Amino acid sequence: MTNMKQRLRNLFRRNKMRGRPTTVASNPNKEQPEPPKPEPSKQKSSKKDASKQEPPKQEEPEKPPKEVEVEIIPSPTAEGEMPTYFHVGALAKDCLINGFKIGAWQMHCTTRTENEFYLNTFGEGYPTMKDVFGGLEVFKEVGNYSTSLGWFTNNDLLSEIAVRGMNFGSRLYGLLKSTIVTKDEVSFQTKLKCGMELDPVKVELVVPLYNEPLFQGYILVAPVENWVLGYRTEYNFDEKGFDKHALCLGYNNGRTEVGLKLENFEDLRGSIFQRIGEAWAFAIKTNLYSSENVKQFAIGVQYDFQNGTMVKAKLREDSRMGFVYQSKIGENIDVGYHLAFDGVDPIGGAHRIGVSWGFHC
Repeated sequence: MTNMKQRLRNLFRRNKMRGRPTTVASNPNKEQPEPPKPEPSKQKSSKKDASKQEPPKQEEPEKPPKEVEVEIIPSPTAEGEMPTYFHVGALAKDCLINGFKIGAWQMHCTTRTENEFYLNTFGEGYPTMKDVFGGLEVFKEVGNYSTSLGWFTNNDLLSEIAVRGMNFGSRLYGLLKSTIVTKDEVSFQTKLKCGMELDPVKVELVVPLYNEPLFQGYILVAPVENWVLGYRTEYNFDEKGFDKHALCLGYNNGRTEVGLKLENFEDLRGSIFQRIGEAWAFAIKTNLYSSENVKQFAIGVQYDFQNGTMVKAKLREDSRMGFVYQSKIGENIDVGYHLAFDGVDPIGGAHRIGVSWGFHC
């Protein structure tokens, strides 16, 4: 059975505003000295001296901030299913990210018809009230097959056809994803996501079929219980080169989770998640080394009331503090509230308040 909450989470990830960096690189060695003050011009200057004067140099425009990859928070694995590459550090990501990235407002509704069609409507204001993104999706699942058609407010149309099954003891699955972009001019893009799982090995590929530049894939191995090793790559056909090489190491026994990821042999990130009793848990996520001297650090705690209600608190490296309250109203309504402020200046600093409502019927 498809996890509809996870589908909605993936649909919100298509909001390009979520690709903005939140931490600015700091390199003291790149500070430029102040320009010298111009000397007063002499009244009697010759034309020869004026001809030798060099024209003022134009300042180079600042490069736009590099788009960051939106974190993928996968749903828990089903019984007998192997984890994916993105499950490494997933508990820490869920503690430190889920609920803290809802923007100013977020709302979604899932309705199931008598013919087993699912209608998903969703919208959000991220990061401010005026930055609106949303859409509508129709989803149908029959046995091991499913199909969907979605429309987004940026005038994109998305179509998906998926199949999953078993073959000679291995788990095979495939997803054909096509996008029609109509904002500036009409263009068509399509790619195939396919995978195979044969314990203890899992392979997943994203193959570009038309007008898609990126070939992506990973291989994950579970050599012993609770441990995984993985490699992920990304090749850009437009630039004819690799954009990413990544290695991962993960451990998860249900209560303790440790994750390490090394990307392009330049950035090393790590995370720890630990449950304390049945209700308390804490998580730490940091980049242990960064070639661009970007310092990122987050520590958070959560308390689960065991009745659908959870509260979280997080502190970032830039002194930003955040609090999240998640709960349920009955069985079909999920609510979430987010408050963030500057820990150094809680009163005069920047504040952010977010509200999330989800309806399932």
